[in-house]
Amino acid sequence: MIKRLLASLVVGLGVLASAGGATAQNQGEIARMLRVEWEPGSEAFGRPKLVGYVYNESRYRIGSVRLRVESLDGEKKVQRETLAWTYVDVPAAGRAYFSVPRPSGATDFRITVESFVLISVERRNETP
Repeated sequence: MIKRLLASLVVGLGVLASAGGATAQNQGEIARMLRVEWEPGSEAFGRPKLVGYVYNESRYRIGSVRLRVESLDGEKKVQRETLAWTYVDVPAAGRAYFSVPRPSGATDFRITVESFVLISVERRNETP
């Protein structure tokens, strides 16, 4: 009885380990299917912002997107970088709006996806 239980446990752990490896492999593939479009936001109601959309061309819904905001000089060299969380869900084959504080002291920026969380696989007809 104990041997059977241990064997089942080992098989179950093996299945879980292989599923985790598949997810890690997919993260890199999915990251290449993400892009960011942005523009300076209005300063009329508070702090200066950078606003835009995260586009997701994968078949996975993603969330908890963290953006890398690089402040660039006149020669497009990175002078400073910050990370900004955008707590949005980006549907598969869709986009989601974001707004992050604009770093001071720069007029040009580059914004890229630093990290994200896989939420689920979606069929194309499930997304709005």
